[in-house]
Amino acid sequence: MPKNPGTLSVTDLDSREMLDNPYPRLARLRASEPVSWAKSREHLRGSGGYMLTRYEDVLALHGGDDLYSTDLLKHTLFGKFAWVLPPTIRMLMQTMVFKDDPDHKRLRTLVVHKAFTPKRVAGLAPDIAKIAGQLADEIEANREVDLVHQFAVRLPLSVIATLLGVADADRDRFHQLVETLGGNSGRRDSRLRGLQTARQLAQLFEDLIEDRRRNPDDGLVSELIRAEVEGERLSHKETVAMVFLLLLAGHDTTASLISSSVLTLIENPEQLALLRAQPELLETTALEELLRYTTPVACGAPRIALQDTEICGVPIPRGAQVVGMLTAANRDDAVFENPDALDLHRKPNKHVSFAYGMHYCLGTHLARLEGRIALTTLLQRLPNWELTVPRDRVRFKSTVSLRGPVKLPVRMY
Repeated sequence: MPKNPGTLSVTDLDSREMLDNPYPRLARLRASEPVSWAKSREHLRGSGGYMLTRYEDVLALHGGDDLYSTDLLKHTLFGKFAWVLPPTIRMLMQTMVFKDDPDHKRLRTLVVHKAFTPKRVAGLAPDIAKIAGQLADEIEANREVDLVHQFAVRLPLSVIATLLGVADADRDRFHQLVETLGGNSGRRDSRLRGLQTARQLAQLFEDLIEDRRRNPDDGLVSELIRAEVEGERLSHKETVAMVFLLLLAGHDTTASLISSSVLTLIENPEQLALLRAQPELLETTALEELLRYTTPVACGAPRIALQDTEICGVPIPRGAQVVGMLTAANRDDAVFENPDALDLHRKPNKHVSFAYGMHYCLGTHLARLEGRIALTTLLQRLPNWELTVPRDRVRFKSTVSLRGPVKLPVRMY
């Protein structure tokens, strides 16, 4: 694995600076050193990899399927030593996130075009509105809550349970397991607990899939089992992995979008007042601006350079890891006017919060629908929002790939 050539600035993506407020450092790097070096225990293997901070370079990375690969099993030592990885990690590394074409195209076609369709997602709107209303009832009764755990996490978690067809008898266990999985602090004991939880979730999904094979219905899991393209179907392992991926794609990112959007609007009271007066903006420009400004997925999966190349004059050797910072791309002043300002009327808004290219987020439709309904419900039912702790006490998750507050103590009325 290529190492830092020694001439590049080094950024620790796991540092509190990069987790809580990465924007000043990313802006400096984008202006003076658009290709630098990054290290991360969670996101980058070994000594680290090259980090891109300009919008055009991030797009080129995510769209450069002939130059870069996400298939870590094929192009890194992960493949050689995959047997030592925990089973759930091996399973997730077989999903479309870590596949190139033609494998990626096959998996995405089976899932998106046959099962997880925009039409199916749109049909969830009444369920999402009902769940959001019930959660708003609880906030209304208490007024002071941790919005992360009492609304932002519970809404998408309930929706994904409905989407997957988790039985009522298993809902409490499902919720508990997913919340435990999402509570990974990054410490070794927390990571081990997360792996144990992932195994239990995988078993729950195994049982769910087997039940749908015996008792098919018109739900998503049954459609995944039935999906067929050119005579090919998902294998059993692929189906389990895909259900797991749908959970991750449809839960944590949306929870971060909701909680980060509320925090951002509290910090920008004039924009919050605008949204109270014109909630219909959530149907047009407002949600897209909140997606740009908060960027819940801070960086995409690292790519592996398939050949020697060069970015901004910096040589990138074959086999090097390259990561595109979506947070930095979404604040690039070469693309967005006054990028550090929240402008709910911003248009055009070609943000990359759902990434770009072949690996464009498959949960896009669901995230937008849930975010729109969640914020609309809160604005209509509880239009006054206040933090109940000083802003500097709001800490963000200890994971570079997913950005959102750990807790958000608020008063809503």
